[in-house]
Amino acid sequence: DNTGLNRKRSNVWHHYSVLQNNIAKCNVCSEKLSFNGGSTGNLLRHLKTKHPTIPIQRNIQVNQSNSDISKDPEPSTSTSQNSSAIPSTTTRPPNKQQASIANFIQKSIPMSRSKMIDQQLIQMIVKEYHPFSVVEDTEFREFIKMLCPTYVIPSRKTVTQSLMPQMFEKTVQCVRDTLQNVEAVCLTTDGYGWTSRSNQSCISVTAHFIDPTNETLVSSILLGCNDFDEKHTSDNLARFLRNLVDEWNLSNKLTAVVTDNAANIKAAIKKFNWRWLSCFAHSINLTVQSCLKCIESTLTKVKDLVQYFKKSSHALAKLNEYQKQNGSPVLKLVQDCPTRWNSTYDMINRIITIKDPITATLAVLGSTELNCISPQDWIILESARDILKIFYEVTTEISA
Repeated sequence: DNTGLNRKRSNVWHHYSVLQNNIAKCNVCSEKLSFNGGSTGNLLRHLKTKHPTIPIQRNIQVNQSNSDISKDPEPSTSTSQNSSAIPSTTTRPPNKQQASIANFIQKSIPMSRSKMIDQQLIQMIVKEYHPFSVVEDTEFREFIKMLCPTYVIPSRKTVTQSLMPQMFEKTVQCVRDTLQNVEAVCLTTDGYGWTSRSNQSCISVTAHFIDPTNETLVSSILLGCNDFDEKHTSDNLARFLRNLVDEWNLSNKLTAVVTDNAANIKAAIKKFNWRWLSCFAHSINLTVQSCLKCIESTLTKVKDLVQYFKKSSHALAKLNEYQKQNGSPVLKLVQDCPTRWNSTYDMINRIITIKDPITATLAVLGSTELNCISPQDWIILESARDILKIFYEVTTEISA
């Protein structure tokens, strides 16, 4: 009948199997769908919405003049119509037809979908710290091709000169909109900034405020991490801070600026009569560093020991071996850094934790280049750890 003929000729039947009357199963996702009276509109919609990248192959009707390519030279009309009915099994016989170029052309994804993937790609690069060259990596391109064959991966130039600037401007506008609805803002920065591995000097400024949509939440936003090649004088720092505050329109919302105790940054802030507050964690660290001077000789032995294991791969391998023999996890020694809060506590705590493996390793190696830690030194270290733990917990709490 005509219904059977229409079903046979419809493109969608390349992707469906008939389970029973008016019920078909998608060959891609196995979802069951209904169709009525030979209409395939519901089946076609499913393919377009759920599987947009799958091409809908086109059947080529074989007219009477081309019937000589068929294996049956003289098929009757009734036979032709009967064979066109939908088979009752889930496996359809192959169509005797010529291949069309359309069979090999994949449907391109909608522009809106392509833009969404572009945005997610930039999010991945930014948040996961991937290099821009990731879009040129062969395996990455193959991976994307398998997921979405018709998606065109943007070039590195497009990423750096178009997509990334677009996301930056969008993010800046989002921050402006957020700060516009904030009543008060506190800034944090320092007078010396930091220096990159390439010896590039930078200063960062962060804004802190109560979230206007949730008054129980304190939010923080990095307003800038800017190159600062000038001398870190109070005048230069004042000019930098003034420009940044004006750029974000925070003059009437600024309640305080929190920094370290450096004289240059304090003088810069006082030029504008802004309220200056000393960083509590930094003040605690200065106090701790001052007190540690009384056990400096013991700490020097610990630092030398840590450096010894860092330089000697043989000694480090032995230390790890003894830790495994004790059934404990393999822990690395920690070297302290005066500018890193709590790093001295971390160094002392770690060396006490693996005291036995360290002692056993040094006894086997018999190193004479070390000024070994004496029993009295171990007592000093354990007492120092107990005291430093208090400052460690306080600093961790106020820095959270």
